[in-house]
Amino acid sequence: MQPYLLAPHVYPCVSGQHVVLMDLERDKYVAVAPAHRLASWVRGWPVGAVQTTDPHNAGGVADALVAQMLAHGMLVTDPHVGKLAVPMAAARAVRSLVEFDLETRTRAGAAQLWRFGTSFLQAKLSLKLRPIQSIVESVRDRKARRAGRGSQEADPARLRALVTAFTRLRPLFYTLRSACLLDSLTLLHFLGAEGIHPEWVFGVKTEPFDAHCWVQQGEAVLNDVPDRVRQYSPILVV
Repeated sequence: MQPYLLAPHVYPCVSGQHVVLMDLERDKYVAVAPAHRLASWVRGWPVGAVQTTDPHNAGGVADALVAQMLAHGMLVTDPHVGKLAVPMAAARAVRSLVEFDLETRTRAGAAQLWRFGTSFLQAKLSLKLRPIQSIVESVRDRKARRAGRGSQEADPARLRALVTAFTRLRPLFYTLRSACLLDSLTLLHFLGAEGIHPEWVFGVKTEPFDAHCWVQQGEAVLNDVPDRVRQYSPILVV
């Protein structure tokens, strides 16, 4: 019997020997080990249950974790509210859209400079004043409205030109050190002003644990490199 479902704001993925849960509402991550630990409790759990020599004790350990997750609103029983614990899928990153060249001088017009500045300010204020769940929902809603209008995908050459301009302007405003959220959200606003809405991918890895995010269009990474992002298991795709 699997009586529980994940709450809508909880997202799972398998990373190494763990199942990692992202609680977007609390902006927290929970690593479940062993990976099959909640297979008998949560519907759709991505790692199946295995036999144990002491099922009574194993159940007690799981029960304690279930109680904590219930207390934090991570699990629900209502099928009209909850969802199966099925990981999201993202295209495998195989290339960068533009090459990062530190020797290239900034070449962008005044309009692009202004757009970058407003996008950066909007992203920075959002991250300072709003919870991450609210920001993610806004990005998701904007994409849904665009999809509802039947818009077409961006022309690859136009997208490359915009991302190239973004990459060259970025050092004027901030560095990439520990700034993946700011950089990705700024890029989403920058491209959104042009009617382009790529995917915002959140990923995690374990041993040691780390979380990261980036912007991706199909198999192309827009603000990172494939070798880096492939180290992370996608946990949320917006």
